[in-house]
Amino acid sequence: MDTVAQIMSTEVRTAKVSEVIGPVRDVMLENHIGCVPIIDDGGMLRGIITASDLVEEWPPMMGVATVMSADVRTVPPHRSVVDAARQMVMERTHHLVVTERESVVGVVSSFDVMMLLAGRVEQAHHGEPVVTAETKAGLHAKVGDLVVVRGGHIGERDRRGVIEEVRGDDGGGPYIVRWLGGGDERRHLYFPGSDASIEASVSH
Repeated sequence: MDTVAQIMSTEVRTAKVSEVIGPVRDVMLENHIGCVPIIDDGGMLRGIITASDLVEEWPPMMGVATVMSADVRTVPPHRSVVDAARQMVMERTHHLVVTERESVVGVVSSFDVMMLLAGRVEQAHHGEPVVTAETKAGLHAKVGDLVVVRGGHIGERDRRGVIEEVRGDDGGGPYIVRWLGGGDERRHLYFPGSDASIEASVSH
C-alpha cells in the first residue's frame, strides 16, 4: 500500500503568521510552489496560502494572516494515497499539509498523486512489473548514514543529514535526522520521499 509519506514533498517552504505577503508571494512564484503552510513561532500549523489566494494583487506589506486560509486540510503521513486522493476530491482541494504531532512534515498535492498513477499506467502499458512508491524508495539505512534529499529546483543544493535513529522496518524510514549546515542542531523526524537517497557511512 502506497502511503502519503512515500510521495509527499518533504522540503516544505513555510512562512510565519507574523510575516507579510510580499516575500511569500515571491518565493512561490520563483520556485513554482503551489502552497505555503503558515506556522506560528512554535512551529504549529496555523493556516495556508495557495496560488489561488494570490490571484488578487495584495499589497506586499499586507500581513500573511490577512490573506491565509485558516481552514487547512491536513493528512497524517501514514494515510494511504487512495484515502488522500479521496479526501482531495471530497474537500475540493489540490494540497494537503502532512502533519505529525501538529508539526508540518510535508505537503502532498494532486500532482504527486497523478505522477504516481501515471507511472503505474506507463508500466502497465509496457507490460512492466508495477513498482510501488514503497519499492521505488527502497531505502535501507543504518545509524550514522547520510540521508540525501535532492534539490527540487535547478540550482538548488541537495540537503544532507546524519541519521541518528532508524524507526522503520528493515532500515526504512521514518528517521531521526540531524541536518547538516544551516546551524540547526535540533533532531528532526523525517519521512523519506522519492527524492531521498542514502549514503552509507564509511564506518560500516
